[in-house]
Amino acid sequence: MVPARQAAAGRDREPVVIGSKSTESPPPLKLRECLSGVREIAFAGGLAYDCNMPSSSEIRCDGCGQLAAGEHIARRLKRLENMTRYRPIHVQALFLGAMSPVEDRDHLYSAVETFHGEGAEAVRALGVEQPGRNVAETLAGLQRMGFLLTHVLDCPVNDAAARREALQARLPATLARIRRSYKPKRVVLVGGELSTYVTQIAGANLDAVVVLQNGKPYEWTGVGPYLLAKEAAAPLEALW
Repeated sequence: MVPARQAAAGRDREPVVIGSKSTESPPPLKLRECLSGVREIAFAGGLAYDCNMPSSSEIRCDGCGQLAAGEHIARRLKRLENMTRYRPIHVQALFLGAMSPVEDRDHLYSAVETFHGEGAEAVRALGVEQPGRNVAETLAGLQRMGFLLTHVLDCPVNDAAARREALQARLPATLARIRRSYKPKRVVLVGGELSTYVTQIAGANLDAVVVLQNGKPYEWTGVGPYLLAKEAAAPLEALW
């Protein structure tokens, strides 16, 4: 039996807990706004964090590397879905551009009633634009020819400096996708923005002929329906 005085003394001592965490509630958060725009959350000591951190509703887009909201991600996935619908089983020629168009209607595979922008340039250059053909029939024609159009950046990046940085960052993943998934026989570079990356693309072991115009990417105005047959018959050195 424990004497009353000893029991009272025992109640005054703090309990010793071995192998478990204290169940006492932590002290309340202290939140204050600083003039510098940094908030401070503190328990016993101060822990600062940047109040300009991205919102939890934003995630990094796989297609362009930008922090983006759900609407941006959904738009990119819709474009990929549209492209996949007309992807050839065997890709004879992959046309690679720097960046997907800003407007959906200019995206080749997102056209509805007629082609606009890059989409119009592509079907005109590849000779599949025919009177009486609707969009679906024209895209099916490209599919039968084994042609596919894609971009290093699946989403538009408007700022020029940010776009260059994004292109450099995204190019390795794009080249890996070309090697492992698309597996084309030829890769036609389209657009001057890819000029900086010609050496990197040509040396990426794509197991495909990289088609260039005098060592530089083509513009759509220089691409003709007989281009690929001519270039495929030429030695690799002649493509530079």
